Amino acid sequence: MSSNRDNPASKSKLSRRKLLQTFGAVGAAMAVGSVGAAMAQGKPFTEKDKEEGGGHSVTESVYSGNPHPGKHDPAHVYDVRRLGANGDGATDDTAAFEQALLKVKEGGGGVVYVPPGTYVITRVLRLHKNTYIRMEDGAVLKKMGNPDSNLKLFVNGDMGDDYYANGYEGDGNISVIGGTIDLCGESNPPTNPARNFQAFGIAHADGVHIERVHFINGHNGHIIEFNSSRNVKLLHCTFKDQVVASSGQYEMVQIDFATAEAFPTFGAFDDTPCQDVLIEGCSFVNGHRGVGTHGSKYDSAGSQIFHDNIRIVNNLFRNIADIAIKPESYRNAVVTGNTIENAGSAGIAAYSCRNTIISGNTVRQTSLHGITISRKTAAGVFDEPSVNVTVSDNVVTNVANSPIRVIGGSGIVIDGNYSSAANREGAYITNTNDIVLRNNVFRGVCQAQNNQYYGIRADGCANVDISGNSISNAGYANNYKYAVYIPAGSTDVRISGNSAVPGASGTIRSDAADTVVVADNGERFLTANLNATSGTIALSDDITKYRSLIVATGSVSGGDLRHETARGWYTSGFRPGTDYLNVATSNGKLIASIDTNNQITLVSASDPLRYIIGFL
Repeated sequence: MSSNRDNPASKSKLSRRKLLQTFGAVGAAMAVGSVGAAMAQGKPFTEKDKEEGGGHSVTESVYSGNPHPGKHDPAHVYDVRRLGANGDGATDDTAAFEQALLKVKEGGGGVVYVPPGTYVITRVLRLHKNTYIRMEDGAVLKKMGNPDSNLKLFVNGDMGDDYYANGYEGDGNISVIGGTIDLCGESNPPTNPARNFQAFGIAHADGVHIERVHFINGHNGHIIEFNSSRNVKLLHCTFKDQVVASSGQYEMVQIDFATAEAFPTFGAFDDTPCQDVLIEGCSFVNGHRGVGTHGSKYDSAGSQIFHDNIRIVNNLFRNIADIAIKPESYRNAVVTGNTIENAGSAGIAAYSCRNTIISGNTVRQTSLHGITISRKTAAGVFDEPSVNVTVSDNVVTNVANSPIRVIGGSGIVIDGNYSSAANREGAYITNTNDIVLRNNVFRGVCQAQNNQYYGIRADGCANVDISGNSISNAGYANNYKYAVYIPAGSTDVRISGNSAVPGASGTIRSDAADTVVVADNGERFLTANLNATSGTIALSDDITKYRSLIVATGSVSGGDLRHETARGWYTSGFRPGTDYLNVATSNGKLIASIDTNNQITLVSASDPLRYIIGFL
């Protein structure tokens, strides 16, 4: 008569009683079918789950000779302690973990169970498809060994194999739940400070789920690299204390393409992007960057490659040395509900993104901008704008530059944001087409210097709508120069319905062509600021729509700026081709013919024409 005790192969298996004692109600359920779904979603195992398992009890499902198809057989649940791990924080436990992971591979899938304890790992651990690692809350994995060669803890591919997998065909369906991963960046640093430590190097995977894992003591690098993978979830994890010992761009969680430059660990280097990534409910504290990407690419046809459907939701970022969230080459992305406190650069900086929503975030205390939407340019390599990006309902306070900064975009909507206490412009927009700034509130902007910056500034832009914004520095030490400023070079600008307290030099100034300003009382600027004594003048709107005009002439510095009213022959308005503008100036008069509905010609001018305002 034989027993399991006499069978060496059985040493890695748990008895029925031990299984129940070790896992408890939830842990035991992990060996059954519904645990994969329940635990992967962070839910406890319930009686309902048991019922959905086909009416079998936990032990019946685990130990029956005919387990449910696709469920974990108990032979595929491996406790690293029973495989020789000590968990005492001193003994090298690598071999036990390697054995457990190998058994999972050989069985086509399974569970690696890690009880409470501190486990020393000195070599890279290889994850295979259908691997589920369940760590108890008291379980700690310490990445030790040679810090100059043992740089990663887990990978899901064959290191050094440039042709390991294409697309999303690598080892996937991987779950890691619970526990702590200590990369030992302080206690076991590399001799070369430029070396990078990594907890997970994941590439070419379909299906990755990491939940409730605490990551501590990183060293440079990306604590997690999600490369060329899809259907990825990172939920309710913490990242804390990343040592930055050299210059670089070190997102704690990096999303990237499959290239030899970005991820040389294994291939194929086929430029595969990431898709369907959710990062939710995590915290990032004391690191270089939080979440993001810092590379962009074209495919062989010259089209931009995008990471699709990336969602960064309800996370906390605190004491981040550089950018907290950095989407780059993201499409159909959502960044929402995040709180950012104390960032050494921008809170959120999106580069060359498309169809992206940045909404409902709180950004406090940054050393550059609050939220940036920018073009990504790498000379001779890459140059693409951000297109169709909405920035809405965010709260941005105490920033060293501008709460909202847009550079080189198209189809940008800035709507319903609140900002206060900023050193520069509330919203500073450059070289952007088709932009809407509406219903935003700016308080206490331009605090770096009085009468130097502006509430809103749009420079080198086309088709700009600035409407319904509230701008005031009441109660703050310094004032803006103008509430709204449009320098020469912008075109087709519409300014209407804003509630703006005058700045040190005025409320609105536009030196741009085709600017239409509509005040609450029906005033509209029909020209930009001028200094003309001859020639034709284009009007930004149809002159026949206005009953009267204010014509400003003269010199501000000379003290002879003068405003006179002009009216048409008919009470209904002006008649192009018939009526003239004829107004007195400080040194004589100004006469202009009304050539068409949108053009006048100066016939004579004793003083220069400065601007014309129409009254409806």
